[in-house]
Amino acid sequence: MVEYNVSKTGTIAVIGCEVIKAELEMVAQGSVQFHFLDQGLHRTPNKMAALIQEKIDLVAESVEKVVIAYGLCSGGIKGIRARASSLVVPRCHDCIALFFGSLEAYSQAFKSRPGTYYLTPGWVAAKKDPLGIIYDDYAPKHGIETAFWVMEEELKHYTHIALIDTGAGDLEALRLRTHENCQILQKEYLEIKGSLDYFRKLIYGPYCDNEFLIIRPHDQVTEEMFLGS
Repeated sequence: MVEYNVSKTGTIAVIGCEVIKAELEMVAQGSVQFHFLDQGLHRTPNKMAALIQEKIDLVAESVEKVVIAYGLCSGGIKGIRARASSLVVPRCHDCIALFFGSLEAYSQAFKSRPGTYYLTPGWVAAKKDPLGIIYDDYAPKHGIETAFWVMEEELKHYTHIALIDTGAGDLEALRLRTHENCQILQKEYLEIKGSLDYFRKLIYGPYCDNEFLIIRPHDQVTEEMFLGS
């Protein structure tokens, strides 16, 4: 296992999805600047890399390192390139692993109960829980009956909906909304205690090569880098 250490003294730029804004701000200390992008990019991953690259190019000359607070996200970050500063990228396929505190913890949870749909405070706040997607995204385009049918098809292999408690947001309101999803969509409720450890390491290190990619200046992110993660 290789550990990469980056000094805490320089300015750090974090470019990430707004659904993990609360957790990142909870662990940040000192000279950290944030640049959050709309969570809707998850629905259009082909547009993600160009927008992230714009932010990288904007800050790379003035900071010590640039942290990319995204997983591979359906290939959405593929092709982003480091400029004057190295990029730090979590070696995970989606952001849910970040809320578990480590790739190992997420892997164990997935193996023990693979049919679980995870909700986080940010996803619920953005109304990107299943009911939010039904009413705000699908129903205006297709009608409410079709919207429910589509979501039921998407969730047909899931048995549970799990709320990950990270300490962000109003926990009772989050529980109520998650229970509502479970009741209407006929899934079992789970609650998982999350961890901020992976978020903290993402900003400050240490950067172990099994959990992070270090993209050196002028190199770029490829999908192959995530194989085995």
